[in-house]
Amino acid sequence: MLNSKTLHEVLEYSVKTFANNPLMAFVGEKPITFSEFSQKVLQVQDILVQRGIGYQDKVVILGQNSPSWAIAYFAIVDMGAVVVPLLPDFTKGEITNCINHSDAKMIFVSERLNEKIEKEAYQYIETIINLDNFEIIDQKETKSIGKKSIPQPQDLAEIIYTSGTSGFSKGVMLTHANLAAQLVQIHYIWPISEKDVYLSVLPLSHTFENSLGLLTAVMKGASMYFHNKLPVSTTFMDSVKKVRPTTILTVPLFIEKAYRNVIKPELEKTALRRILLTSHLFKRIMYRKAAKKLYKVFGGRLTFFGIGGAKLDGETELFLRLGKHFPYAIGYGLTETAPLIIGANPNQVSWQTTGYPIKDVQVKIVDVNPETNEGELWVKAPNVMKGYYKNPELTQTVLTEDGWFKTGDLVSEKKGRYEIKGRIKNVIVGATGENIYPEEIEMVLNQHKLVLESVVIERKGKLVAMVQFNPEELEKRLAIYKEDAAKALEYIKKDLLRAANERLNRFSKLSLIIETKTEFEKTATLKIKRYLYK
Repeated sequence: MLNSKTLHEVLEYSVKTFANNPLMAFVGEKPITFSEFSQKVLQVQDILVQRGIGYQDKVVILGQNSPSWAIAYFAIVDMGAVVVPLLPDFTKGEITNCINHSDAKMIFVSERLNEKIEKEAYQYIETIINLDNFEIIDQKETKSIGKKSIPQPQDLAEIIYTSGTSGFSKGVMLTHANLAAQLVQIHYIWPISEKDVYLSVLPLSHTFENSLGLLTAVMKGASMYFHNKLPVSTTFMDSVKKVRPTTILTVPLFIEKAYRNVIKPELEKTALRRILLTSHLFKRIMYRKAAKKLYKVFGGRLTFFGIGGAKLDGETELFLRLGKHFPYAIGYGLTETAPLIIGANPNQVSWQTTGYPIKDVQVKIVDVNPETNEGELWVKAPNVMKGYYKNPELTQTVLTEDGWFKTGDLVSEKKGRYEIKGRIKNVIVGATGENIYPEEIEMVLNQHKLVLESVVIERKGKLVAMVQFNPEELEKRLAIYKEDAAKALEYIKKDLLRAANERLNRFSKLSLIIETKTEFEKTATLKIKRYLYK
C-alpha cells in the first residue's frame, strides 16, 4: 500500500491483504500469520490501555529480536503512543539515562536483559512487562485508564537513541509520516513481495533493520525469521540453511570478515592460484566461481544482500562486483533520515559508491573544496526526522529553517553517484591543511593478513594506528624470527607499517603501529566507538 501515511494504515492494509500469509517466527518454528499477529497486537494494546498508556505516551522496548518485540512495537505505535526501542548492548547507565530522558511510563524487557533494568532509578515508569510473555513484572498504582487513538501522519511514532561513535546518545524523533515515506522510497529501490523471506541479523531497535526489515516486510506481506540463540555469529549459517532467505540486511564488517577469513585464504591457497590472481581474466573467473559457491552457501535463493552502516572495504567489494553471482546492494543513511537516503540495488552497484539519491530525496554538497570536490552532504526529504527529543539547540545546528538536514558526512559526486569519504568530526587536518580520512587508512590496514581491525588517530601531529592483530597470522610470523617475542613483535609492526605506507599517499602515511590486545568496542552496527580511543 504505497499511499499509507501512518504505520496504523500500513498494518491495517497488510492484515486485510495478507491475512493468512506467514509473517514471523524464530528460526525452526512455525510462523504466526498476519491475522494472528494482529490479534496479539490487540491483546497487548489492552494491557497498554489498562496500565494508563494513551496518546503520545512513551513506552520502552528492551530486548533481542523476536516476534514479541515486533508485536509490542506495533501495539504501541498503532494506538498513537510512542515507542522507544533501546539497543540491547547499551550499558545499565545508558539505558537508565535514555529511559528517564524519554519520559517513558512503561518498559517491555526480555528476561535476558532484565538485569540491566534499575527500577529504583526511573522517574516516570509505572509498569515493567516481560517482553517474552507479556506478564507484568512490576507495577505502581495507575491513576487513570489509557486510551487508543488513531495516529496522524505528523504524530511522533518513535524516539530512537543513537548508539553513536561519539559516546553521546541523541533521541531522534521520527514521525509516522517519516516512516511511511521511507517505506514508499524503499519500494522504488527494490520491490519486496509476499514471496520474500527475511533473515533478521541486526537489532530491530536500530533504524536500519527496523525500517528496511521489519516495517518493509509487514507492509509488503513478506515473512521474517529471528535467531533464538546467542551469539548470532555461531548460529548464523545454521539459520541460513534452514531459512534459505531471499533478503538479508547487514553491515560491512559481516561480509568483510567472511571475505578475509574464508574466501581470500581459499583463493590464495596455492602458489599457482596466487599467480593466476595477477591476471584480470583469471581473477574474474576465480572470483565468479567463489561467489557462486558463496551464493549456494547462503541458501541459493538470495536476491538482496543489503549492506549499510559504514563504507564497504574496496577489496571485498571488488570480489563481490567481479564475482557477479552474489546480489549485494549498497545503501547510505542515518538514524535521522529513517534511515535510507542514497542507495543502489544489486543491478545498480558501482565500486566504492553508495549509488543515487532515492525517491523524493533532494541532496546538495555544501562548502565544496575546489581541489578535491568534496563537501558536506545536506538532505531535504519527507523521511528527515522531526528533531532531537528535548534538545532544540542541537536540532537547530543540523536542521535549517528551510528543511535541509546537515548529515555531517563529507562526500563527492560523479555522474549522479555519491561516494562517502568520512565523518567531518573524524577528519584529521594535516600539517599543510589537507584532509586526512582515518577510515580510508584503516581500510588499507584491514586488508593486510595480520590485521583484524584498526583505528587511526592523531598524536602530537603524527598519525598512529591502533591495531588488533589476527592471532593465527601473528603466531606464524613470530615463529619465523629467532629473537625473543618482544623483539619479533617490533619487527612485525615495522613490516606492517612499511607495507601500509607503500599504499598510502604522502599525507596519510603512518608514524607508528600500536598493538591492542582486546577487541575494539563497537556500536550496534559494528562501528568502532572512536571516542574511546582518542
